[in-house]
Amino acid sequence: MNRIEIGPSQDFSFGGENFVIALPAKERRLSTSEAFTIAKNEPYLRVYEELASAVSPRSILELGIFQGGSYVLLDKLFSPRRMSAVDISPQPVPPLLAYIADKEGRFVHFSASQTDRKILEDIVRNELADELDLVVDDASHDAPFSKRHALSNLLFEQLMLMGSTSLISEIRVWKFLYLIRKATTVLPAPDEGQKDETGSIFDQILNRGREWSLI
Repeated sequence: MNRIEIGPSQDFSFGGENFVIALPAKERRLSTSEAFTIAKNEPYLRVYEELASAVSPRSILELGIFQGGSYVLLDKLFSPRRMSAVDISPQPVPPLLAYIADKEGRFVHFSASQTDRKILEDIVRNELADELDLVVDDASHDAPFSKRHALSNLLFEQLMLMGSTSLISEIRVWKFLYLIRKATTVLPAPDEGQKDETGSIFDQILNRGREWSLI
């Protein structure tokens, strides 16, 4: 996989699409037909990059769309079979709608709350075909949602209903990323005296001598 090369103007190209990093939070540029705006600094992008080199999620759900830059980058990095996203904002992002228009298994929902049971159930069961492996939670920035994350309430409930609770072997959490591991059979309880020598995928990524300065 090619490494993301960020230019001096905080722009880069990946997978045939152009991106502009727009930080801080205020006065961010809008995505255009020439380049998507992505509100992630380089350390976050490196986490995405290294995670993509280690796992291949079948389906991805992104909570929070903003200008669609991270949606498009995640799609290019992971190439999932299916991908969906929700945002409470009523304002659609035309370049993002144009991007998904001719792509199978790509969905976005504006004016959609992460606390809407019906929407989440439809996304998890139908759009993502009960194959949700990765959740990117970049929502909950504004009241009344700023004190909670969707995976801790309705989305977690939907995950537990995916076929059978025994299919969820574990959910690894790091910052805003949720990696969902499934098992086809019920796994035995781990031996308390046995050490996990591999650690989670996030441990492997983050324990490589780097210090991440995250926003």
